[in-house]
Amino acid sequence: MSERNHFGPLRILKPLYPEGNDICHGVIVHPPGGIVAGDSLAVDVRVDPGANAVITTPGAQKWYRSTGKQASAMTRLHVADGASLEWMPQETIVFDGTSAQQSLEITLAHEARFFGWEMLCLGRTTRGERFTSGDFRQRIRLVRAGAGAPLWRESMVIVGDDPLLSSPLGLRSKPVTATAWVAFPVGTSNTDQLLGDVRTTLGDHTFAAASAPEPGLIVVKVIGDAPETVRNLLIAVWSKIRMQVFGRKPELPRIWST
Repeated sequence: MSERNHFGPLRILKPLYPEGNDICHGVIVHPPGGIVAGDSLAVDVRVDPGANAVITTPGAQKWYRSTGKQASAMTRLHVADGASLEWMPQETIVFDGTSAQQSLEITLAHEARFFGWEMLCLGRTTRGERFTSGDFRQRIRLVRAGAGAPLWRESMVIVGDDPLLSSPLGLRSKPVTATAWVAFPVGTSNTDQLLGDVRTTLGDHTFAAASAPEPGLIVVKVIGDAPETVRNLLIAVWSKIRMQVFGRKPELPRIWST
């Protein structure tokens, strides 16, 4: 790691190198443990040419019930030519009554490699809580240099007790939803083969699917009853594709075992 700056409590821990000097493992921590009304968080990650990074978090990101003001979080990921980033934060838990907006922008150079996910849990499932009030807005955008248009773009607006939460066309009363992306330079890996491997890994999971909307990009969508189930499924996908896309055997971040 060549540079790290922080303002306020959000920061990255000491860089770790459990796989050797070629790849840096970074852990983003937020000591307050949750985001409250009026908070505004921003993360900007830049992976320079030829560098490799795995970035995760030690626990879930929690959005607390709002007292009136909206909270927000913006994450920007930039991956340069010849660089790779594996973005694997633990889930975002949206408490009932939250008012918040979350944004993720992924910018890839032409020869960059990327794997990442975003997991959202509506309500504290261990308590049986559901998202009956409040609002949560999420915007995701993935672009690659020279593509002319975003490779992936989505926006989600959820309000408490929205019919979409229980609709067969929506979340089917599943409180957890996740999206994962595998992006690699066209020609370095076989998109069809990778897509087949991902679909095999998803197996007979009823509420999981994968597609390749563009050459060099695979997108996975999952909904489920518990964060652990969804997270383990995405870890299985990452484990399956890591050698093919990044040339490394899968090694889970050590912080997850503490």
